[in-house]
Amino acid sequence: MKIAGAALMTAENSFRTLRKKGDFGPFADPNAARRELTALPGVPACDLGDFGRGGMTVRRMTLTALLAGWDSGELRFDDAGVLGWNGCGCTAENLRYWHDYVTNGREAGRGGLFVATLPTIPCCEAAIALGCRGPAAYFRTRSSLGALEELLAALPPGRYFCSEVSAAAVCIFLADTRLPGEPLPEVGTLAALFARLEVRP
Repeated sequence: MKIAGAALMTAENSFRTLRKKGDFGPFADPNAARRELTALPGVPACDLGDFGRGGMTVRRMTLTALLAGWDSGELRFDDAGVLGWNGCGCTAENLRYWHDYVTNGREAGRGGLFVATLPTIPCCEAAIALGCRGPAAYFRTRSSLGALEELLAALPPGRYFCSEVSAAAVCIFLADTRLPGEPLPEVGTLAALFARLEVRP
């Protein structure tokens, strides 16, 4: 498996990329980040028409996927899949929905908050934005890069945006399972993998 590109978004709305060594932000909010990141030279085509309607996890995931694509140097991802892996998924949206539901007497909760609670939604929204037509799914396995590699080996060969969402960061690697790559260190999270690979010469 070859790592074609990767991006990390921190809780402070800062972004870093792996191959191009990009460093962006911090930004006041995701919309400010959207404006600057979509203006980068060579940024892939991206449909962000519904960006403002998405929950925070959707917005964070979409921007990080866009930067991982930019880091790869590719412009189109029609054949790529988008996978969520471990992390906390949509826990923040689940809690926000529940608190809204309880606060409004369990009768007037805003239903618009519900959709983002499904753990596949950030993956699907990022796939729509980038025009990806490959598989979109969310998986929870043991916290081991080996488990993710086993999962990818069981899928059809191709390109996959592999994502991990936590309260502190969103990390996305664009992996191409059709191509050989360097052996990767055994770590428990994608953020830890990014940190290890980021310091390599």
